[in-house]
Amino acid sequence: LGEAEVESPALQTDFLLNKPAGVSCSHDERESPLVFDLLDETLRRRGLQIAGRLDRATTGLLVLTTDGDFIHRLTHPTRKVAKRYRIRFEGELADDAVARCRRGMLLGAEERPLRPAELVLEGEGRATMVIREGRTHQVRRMIRALGGEVVGLHRDRFGALDLPADLAPGALRPLDPGARALLLSESSL
Repeated sequence: LGEAEVESPALQTDFLLNKPAGVSCSHDERESPLVFDLLDETLRRRGLQIAGRLDRATTGLLVLTTDGDFIHRLTHPTRKVAKRYRIRFEGELADDAVARCRRGMLLGAEERPLRPAELVLEGEGRATMVIREGRTHQVRRMIRALGGEVVGLHRDRFGALDLPADLAPGALRPLDPGARALLLSESSL
């Protein structure tokens, strides 16, 4: 294939999905509805996996692929791929919230502090956060430790790739080679 060509859908192995709220990133049918329920039968049989899962309530950019090495390159903590979240929260964050995120916080009983994160406060109850790791419910737990409670969480960037504005919630699109390169461009490959 040429650099600007996209594989035919029959051969495509990488996809972007705009995950809506209320669906699980699991393969376990007991957690239905699942992200995989949004796919047609042909795609469900391909064995697609999710790189960088989101919890049921979180919306936004997901990458689905059959390439295990690609998943590893996007999600392994040593790669430090950035993920940006738009946050709506209730409560009052600590005065030093931005500095605490920048230093790297210790959450709960965890032995190892989080990697430094970028928190930008955007007005009452709104913020943006960029993290370079992906611990379980990390953004929600960080906001809680800073004095707030997340009421809306949306991932709109993974690596240097923005969620396409025209990709509706629940919609899927093939990942073209240029977008794939953007996903990997910020990692420590």
